[in-house]
Amino acid sequence: MNTTIKQTPIYHIAREAGASFGEEAGWRVVLGFGQDEAGLEAARRGVALADCSARGKVLVEGDAAMGVIQGAWDVTELDVGRGTPIGGGHAYRLRDDRYFLSVVVDAVAETVRVAQAQAETVDGLAAVTDVTHGRGELWLIGPAARTLLSRLCGLDLHPGVFPNHTARESSVAKTKQLIIRRDVGRLPAFALIGGRSLAAYLWKTALEAGRDLQLAPVGQAALSQLRQEGA
Repeated sequence: MNTTIKQTPIYHIAREAGASFGEEAGWRVVLGFGQDEAGLEAARRGVALADCSARGKVLVEGDAAMGVIQGAWDVTELDVGRGTPIGGGHAYRLRDDRYFLSVVVDAVAETVRVAQAQAETVDGLAAVTDVTHGRGELWLIGPAARTLLSRLCGLDLHPGVFPNHTARESSVAKTKQLIIRRDVGRLPAFALIGGRSLAAYLWKTALEAGRDLQLAPVGQAALSQLRQEGA
């Protein structure tokens, strides 16, 4: 029996760059780019770029969306633009009627199941949609991540205004993106989540914009090590 392996929108770019790959919950993901230490140093001292498009992405929308989030994960009132932990990841309130769930890839099916079951019990409208495959997700990690993102986006990214687990929808390099601050250990990090067709362009644009910051691409192995260092 053949099993289809999903590819992220950066797969072909990464392959041309000599990346090594592995499989995670049915996705082909980048493990590294052959110069892992250079990427780790870029993340620790400057900025690194990672493809995290396989990460689970679920939308909960409708006038009863908050009831779904509260009932499924016992979440208390959540301010617009802020996130809170749920099973396997975090929930972010983008509007009164729109929530974005970011979860590890192997928690997507359970997250959707739990949310849909809760949606059937609440009064009002609530739609649950798995948008994982339709969205790219690129991460900027490191002390210079804010500097680089500020070159591509007009938002005020100062830590006092944009602390960890803040979420805002905005333009990045003239593309519509959901920007989530998702620190990796002690390192500031920003996830850029937008249409799948825009991811390759945004990857190349970020590499060019970060050239003077010694930006380097990293894979999942480097991200795991950075998380362990900050634990």
